[in-house]
Amino acid sequence: MFHHPEPTISRRNFVRAGIIAGGAIGAGGVGPLLAAEPAAPATPASAELARRTLGRTGVPVTLMTLGTAPCGFAKGVTIQDIARIVNVAIDLGINSIDTAPAYEKAEEGVGLALGPRRKDVFLATKVGADTVQAAEESLANSLRLLKTDFVDLLYFHSLGNRKIESARDAEGAFTWLLKQKQAGKCRFIGVSGHHLPQLFPGFLESGDVDVLLTVVNFVDRHTYRFEEQVLPVAEKHNVGIVAMKVFGGARRSAGSYGNPQAPPELDVKHLPMAIRYALGVPGVATLNLGAHNEEQVRQNVEMVKNYQPLTAEEQEQLTGLGKELAGQWGPHFGPVA
Repeated sequence: MFHHPEPTISRRNFVRAGIIAGGAIGAGGVGPLLAAEPAAPATPASAELARRTLGRTGVPVTLMTLGTAPCGFAKGVTIQDIARIVNVAIDLGINSIDTAPAYEKAEEGVGLALGPRRKDVFLATKVGADTVQAAEESLANSLRLLKTDFVDLLYFHSLGNRKIESARDAEGAFTWLLKQKQAGKCRFIGVSGHHLPQLFPGFLESGDVDVLLTVVNFVDRHTYRFEEQVLPVAEKHNVGIVAMKVFGGARRSAGSYGNPQAPPELDVKHLPMAIRYALGVPGVATLNLGAHNEEQVRQNVEMVKNYQPLTAEEQEQLTGLGKELAGQWGPHFGPVA
């Protein structure tokens, strides 16, 4: 029912065309509000990105965090390309960068870029491990590639894929992460995940978690319901909330992040509304928006600068569209329960 661009169209050109042209949505019965350009007036290029405090960390982070999964996975994108993407992001005012060992080339590219700019960014990486030995090896390699002695934020990565029944034991992987905070290898501890929302409240209630990174978009809210089941628990404990998969991830039918021309799962005409939805979710401090190239970073920054809260009418229409798309996407990040 909803037209998707051919995957051979570059995301760069498609984003530009979608944002400029807007256009009708087709037979879905949703009005033109969702297909139009952002409601906010254009923001001068010189305007600074706004910041919000990342919960109990007390750190003011820009409304956009640079995500490095797309460029890290993308075929044909080099370490040097990633370094240029990082430098462009910092030049545009972004002060928050997210990476992970799982993102293939990403950490090395980030490390190549930072150097003396390390002090200018709030740097996050992740440990996706179920044993202390694997966690130790992962963090040591991350610090080597990132060329730093510490990261600001260290996530216990992808709860839905971890053996969480033992993670918080005395010799568990999550307990080991907490010790790295005491040892100065990281300033804050986070948890991340895309699915199985019932796994998160126990970690958040423990008082050990400073930041939550999870799926926040107007489609998957109807499938995974993190907004209802998990984010209120984070808010209760003043856990900082970082929204990811704001655009639904990269288009699976186009090869996902490995294809540097893959468009987002959401049709591009809906991206400004996706940003406005996510930044309007209570507790969200910053949006983790990934990029395959420098132009995507610039486009994402401008959409974030144009943020205005959704009106009641827009929210109602977005809810209808989100439910319809949720029926098409299904639980695409993994099982709900």
